[in-house]
Amino acid sequence: MRAGMGQAEVWRTFVEPGRTWVVGAVHGEAERLRRVHEELGRQYRPGDRLVYAGNLMGYGPDVIGALNEVLLFRRALMARCDADPNDIVLLRGAQEEMWRKLLQLHFAPDPANVLDWMLGRGMRASLSAYGLSAEAALDAARDGRTALSRWTGHAADSMDDHDGHRSLMAHLLHAAVVADNSLLVVNAGFDRGVSLDKQLDSFWWGGADFDTLTPEASGYRLVVRGATHGNPGVRFGRHTATLDGGAGRGGGICAALFGPEGSTVQVVEA
Repeated sequence: MRAGMGQAEVWRTFVEPGRTWVVGAVHGEAERLRRVHEELGRQYRPGDRLVYAGNLMGYGPDVIGALNEVLLFRRALMARCDADPNDIVLLRGAQEEMWRKLLQLHFAPDPANVLDWMLGRGMRASLSAYGLSAEAALDAARDGRTALSRWTGHAADSMDDHDGHRSLMAHLLHAAVVADNSLLVVNAGFDRGVSLDKQLDSFWWGGADFDTLTPEASGYRLVVRGATHGNPGVRFGRHTATLDGGAGRGGGICAALFGPEGSTVQVVEA
């Protein structure tokens, strides 16, 4: 199985049709993710692909454990199934995009308000996981660019205390597609009638009309997302699927296996 990189190396293109596992929003639910991985490990076949649809971080009780679990399971699949590392794809979710913006906060025109917005959308849990105080961050944001620059540098260094986390974050992609246009996987949204390379922030902040996407509007037979910004839920439609089980917000994690034609083969929930 060979996988190619999309334009500017921001999405993965699977050259051949095949079985594709997609894991929905995790939101720091490490123990639930382990249970999903146990089932995936029993059913994963050589040649399968695995896409984490983003939002590994945020909201839940064990952000560090969730990222560690992904790294460990990836290593186990490559050792046991001789999996091609290019067939295991991690997408950047809204939580990871916020973390990226957090480290650039000293460039924002109104950093205190930006940070406050992030904290209300799951970022507080990620900060706490890395030993960072939301209150200290807000103080730095109010004290000016120099103080905030020092704080963001400290935040970046805090991730380096955990092996593999910085590298994982540096290699997140925007989307995964199958070359025959049978399947597209995104984090939360996709703007209808807009090509993949022009989607911009819609991957993370779009999705209001996701359930009504058609192949004519998206260019793909099936579009799968792992997260929603409204009420979470697991939904399978004719041309779309949503795998947000509500992890980190009182619900669970959902993963699904999609066949070569984009049909749903198996659903795993924890």
